[in-house]
Amino acid sequence: MHPDQVLTPTLETTQRNEFLRQRAILDGEALARFIATGLGYGVTAFFLPLWLVVPLAAGNFLAEAAVYALTRDIEPLVARGRRYRAMLACTFLLEACFVLSAGVMWHMQDPYVKALAVGLAVTTMMHVATVRAIHLPTGLSAAAAIWVTVLTSNTLYWVAQSDWTTLAVTTFCALITLGYFISVLVSNHRLHRETSAGWAEALEANAAKTRFLAQMSHELRTPLNAIVGLGHAELARDRDPLTRERMQLLVESASGLGVLLDDILDMAAVQEGRLPIRPAPISPSAAITATVALFRPQAEAAGIDLRLSFDASLPAAVLLDGQRLRQCLSNVLSNALKHTVKGSIRVMASATLPGMLCIEVADTGPGIPDALKATIFEPFQRGPGPQAGAGLGLTISRTLARRMGGDLTVVPSPRGARFRLTLTFGPAALADLAPEPPAAPLNLAGRHVLVVDDIATNRLVAATYLRLLGATVTEADSGEAALAMAARRVPCAILLDMNMPGIDGVETLRRLRTMGGAVQAVPVIAMTADATEAHRTYYLACGMDGYVAKPLSPDRLTAALRPHLTAVPPRAAAR
Repeated sequence: MHPDQVLTPTLETTQRNEFLRQRAILDGEALARFIATGLGYGVTAFFLPLWLVVPLAAGNFLAEAAVYALTRDIEPLVARGRRYRAMLACTFLLEACFVLSAGVMWHMQDPYVKALAVGLAVTTMMHVATVRAIHLPTGLSAAAAIWVTVLTSNTLYWVAQSDWTTLAVTTFCALITLGYFISVLVSNHRLHRETSAGWAEALEANAAKTRFLAQMSHELRTPLNAIVGLGHAELARDRDPLTRERMQLLVESASGLGVLLDDILDMAAVQEGRLPIRPAPISPSAAITATVALFRPQAEAAGIDLRLSFDASLPAAVLLDGQRLRQCLSNVLSNALKHTVKGSIRVMASATLPGMLCIEVADTGPGIPDALKATIFEPFQRGPGPQAGAGLGLTISRTLARRMGGDLTVVPSPRGARFRLTLTFGPAALADLAPEPPAAPLNLAGRHVLVVDDIATNRLVAATYLRLLGATVTEADSGEAALAMAARRVPCAILLDMNMPGIDGVETLRRLRTMGGAVQAVPVIAMTADATEAHRTYYLACGMDGYVAKPLSPDRLTAALRPHLTAVPPRAAAR
């Protein structure tokens, strides 16, 4: 199923959910209920003959087992056929067996035994009114068993004594009690249903929010793609210092907006638990060093001393999600740079506690105001200063850290702000680390790449980047046009948009793979504004050879093409 598709609840879905919730509760309390039921029959065995208690107990437990067997498969029950009616009959039987033992004890003259009988009947009514009320017909079936048994037992008792007045009074009282019991049963069922409906509405509202964020992200990435892409192209060509400075500011501003879009999508994914954690053997010192290096030019330009130190306790290799480590540390470092005008930022990494990576980031900025200390990790809580940001980075980092068994906290500091990021890790050896060969510049001279996108601006950006790398580019504005062009001249790779009128990217890929000849083996990279992790996973599962999200950048595009275009150009490129 495509990540953007949402199922609408139906009546059958509601009934199915009622069965599932009721069955889950009954399963959860099964042991306690069976023990309590067995004790109840054990107590009645002191007052009633075994020839009566044993059949009643057997009938109760057999009927309970039959209900379990009949509710194992939900679909036939939703259809309300024979299986459904059998389930209701077994529910009636199991409750009737238990209440019948109380009804028989009601006929004994000992007042303590009568009190015990009333207690057993009330306990049964409480169970039915709470648990078996989730699906109303099962609750009413159980209530009918109690009703019939109690009224029959009470009638037989007073008729045997020819006490018609007491029979009338006790019957009236029993009817009042049973009527109230039914009202409680129905009210609890309504409460269960309203709670379930409210939960479903909350889930739907959350799904609608996610769809809105994804759609807005998709729409905004198209103009961002043009600004960032053409800005990078002009930076590569123009040598005028003033023009380059202005163009660099334009690109950085647009890239910052792209980062904000990524943060919003990450925040939604984190709240829904959809941001995956993938532990792998990494060198923590290398990952931390590479992350700090990304911020060093910015720190040097601002005159800030960015220092990094490692404690001797830090292992050479650990089992940890390196991508999430870099994401968390990047957010904390970005926050420190925003609020530090002069002075220094220190990054200290250690592992003094077994299995726990600790990274502290301390700056000499103004620190955290007391009014913000309690809310600094809440979404959209912006700090003071001209570069306050959107207020999502720390929230995302803390949530990710906690999902990875650690936390992100503020540590008291005499000057500035000090954050402590902790992450749990597993053991790993140096031999487990996959060596990363140095990436040589990607040269696409002699390569033919087909760019497919219904928006001309997106095609222009991708084509500009590819031509800077030396490639020959052909453009197609639809899936149908791409199929025709690929049949006439087999490309070395295809950059394929996923959302196009006519046939979309997934269908275009499917048809490419069935065309036969060399074209069906051409690497196809999804080039899309669908930028969530769920979309990436979905498109790769559909058979895409790679994935690159918009807005495009030279680094992103090169990383997506490198695995497929580093060998000698195939003969198709010469056609």
